[in-house]
Amino acid sequence: MLVFTFLIQWVMSAEVRRDADSRLAVAVHTFPMLLPADYLPRAMAGAVSSAEYLSLAARLNQYCQIAGIHYLYAFRLKDGLVSYVLDSAPAVELAAGRYGHYQGKYQDDDGLVMAALLDGKARKGTLNDAYGKFHSFLQPIKQADGSYYLVGADIDDQLIEHLINQARWRALWLGMLLFVVSSVVCMFVAHHFSAPLTTFSRAVRRMAAGDFGVRVQAGRSDELGSLAHAFNALGDIVSLRDKELRELAFVDSLTGLVNRVGFLHFIAENLHPESGMSALLILNINNFHYINEHLGYQEGDMALRCIADRLKGFNRPVVKVARLGGNIFSLMLERINDDDLNKVLAQVDTYFSEPMFIDGQRLDISATSGVAIYPAHGLSAEVLLRNAEIALCNAKLARRSFAFYDAEQEAYSRNQLTLMGDLREALAEGHLRVYYQPKVKMIDGTVCEAEALVRWQHPVRGFISPAVFIPFAEQTGKLRLITEWVVHDVLMQAAQWSEQGLLLCISVNVGVSDVEDASFVTFLEKELALCQVDPESLCLEITETGVMRNPREVLRNLEHLRSMGVKLSIDDFGTGYSSFAYLAKMPVHELKIDQSFVMSMNERFENVSIVRSIIELGHILGLSVIAEGVETEAVWQALAVMGCDEAQGYLIAAPMPAQDFLLWCNSGSCAHLPITPSNMGEGGRPVRSF
Repeated sequence: MLVFTFLIQWVMSAEVRRDADSRLAVAVHTFPMLLPADYLPRAMAGAVSSAEYLSLAARLNQYCQIAGIHYLYAFRLKDGLVSYVLDSAPAVELAAGRYGHYQGKYQDDDGLVMAALLDGKARKGTLNDAYGKFHSFLQPIKQADGSYYLVGADIDDQLIEHLINQARWRALWLGMLLFVVSSVVCMFVAHHFSAPLTTFSRAVRRMAAGDFGVRVQAGRSDELGSLAHAFNALGDIVSLRDKELRELAFVDSLTGLVNRVGFLHFIAENLHPESGMSALLILNINNFHYINEHLGYQEGDMALRCIADRLKGFNRPVVKVARLGGNIFSLMLERINDDDLNKVLAQVDTYFSEPMFIDGQRLDISATSGVAIYPAHGLSAEVLLRNAEIALCNAKLARRSFAFYDAEQEAYSRNQLTLMGDLREALAEGHLRVYYQPKVKMIDGTVCEAEALVRWQHPVRGFISPAVFIPFAEQTGKLRLITEWVVHDVLMQAAQWSEQGLLLCISVNVGVSDVEDASFVTFLEKELALCQVDPESLCLEITETGVMRNPREVLRNLEHLRSMGVKLSIDDFGTGYSSFAYLAKMPVHELKIDQSFVMSMNERFENVSIVRSIIELGHILGLSVIAEGVETEAVWQALAVMGCDEAQGYLIAAPMPAQDFLLWCNSGSCAHLPITPSNMGEGGRPVRSF
């Protein structure tokens, strides 16, 4: 009797503990599914309101009651202390404030929680804290940054002891009964009690593994029957919640297409080497923000649904259409060849060439595509999607309707991105240098001005051409910082040269976006006053290729700069498309012929005509005309004959540091310039007045 009694007691007690551990494990693994999808990231960032926290605490308590546990909670390490991310609590405890407050400190007397958060290993055992003594299961979960947050669940130790005591008494009575009745009855009773517990144990393990459809037969009226009913009810709740979460996780609610997560999941399941070549297309709707801005976001959503309906019309080889977010869609093509891919790209153009009508408003849309091919451009869903996005960016930069992924282009882009990071350090650590190139009067070869040209001496890569880093600085918003640095350095240098007896007007290149910004004009005024430099010593060369978005503001600022005494010049004239229309109105002093026309005068007669026309146009408007890129005597002579006023280029001198420039000016280095022939345009040239 003793042997059987102790055996049954051990089995039932062990099952009680296993059942408790299983309930705790299921609760811990179910915890993230009971929360809104974005709660944990927001909670880690401190962006959870008290009302939301209390609401979720109450919801977790409801789950705890169903699951047969006492508490369900989450901790994280903050400033070296264990703090609450979420804590369940009954309504009474919530009302009394006796719960773990959001980001509140948890008194970890045993150090069990802290140890789990530090080493990332799950723990179960007895936990003593201010709320009592509990049998607990602690499961650390790794975050993206490598740190952990911890999910835990508790069952009151007294409850477990009570269940174990019940099991002991039941075992004692069973032992006595077994002693009295036959061995057959003993075996029947053992089977009657142990089989359901084993079934429960298997069911809990299956549910913990993610099989939320498992159910236990509940044809009993005792505690095991009640437990079976509770277990099945828990399974129904978790299954429903799992279904809702899957729909939220994988489907775009606006268009009904799969979202980014669902698309990646689909690609991962359908990429197989035996399937042959596949392709991934990412479509970006061009200028979609105009629809939202001018028609409204509701009409923008209607347009997105209309686009989604069009894309749903694709048949094979397109096997899945997705909306990745915003105005970006994606297509997956399977078992294709080059002809199939070209047909799909043509069909995309056809779909987007047809206008849409939203509330009677006609919308003409277009799309840019990026294409990545499996297996040439990647073997996994994540790599293919990333490479298709890179191809999309390259297509936009090249202003093409589509582009294929190019590994060399990606390497170049990464190199440029690294270069832009280095540019921030260059500004801070003084790696930029200003070089000066002289401008001379063609009539007598005297030095009248100099142009300031920025140079970058990289500590590792060496000299980096402005043609490489200036465009990227403009795209990333760093060009204004470079311009302001150059202006300050030039004015300081002008002040120093003035003290040394060298009086020159120094030109600085600026963009249209600079001169249309009143704050830049204010900056110039402050710098001129700070450096105590005559405004006539500064010339702003305005790049003509910039788009003039606010002509009135530009003209107002230019008038103000001219009234200050600052000289104004139109740079790269002949290559732009905006400032020419306002040239007659702009209060500038000179035109600067773009070097591409000047340097090719020996090659194409048309360029000679263009240069001559620009010179005549400038003179008609009363402006001085400067030619840059003068490298040969033949070009010098031709420009002189056409009446060009000033010249700049390697025939005169290359750009040089400030110290070398001063020595060059003092050495009379213009003596090598050719004799200037007669000026065909001399006499009667008007001078512009304002």
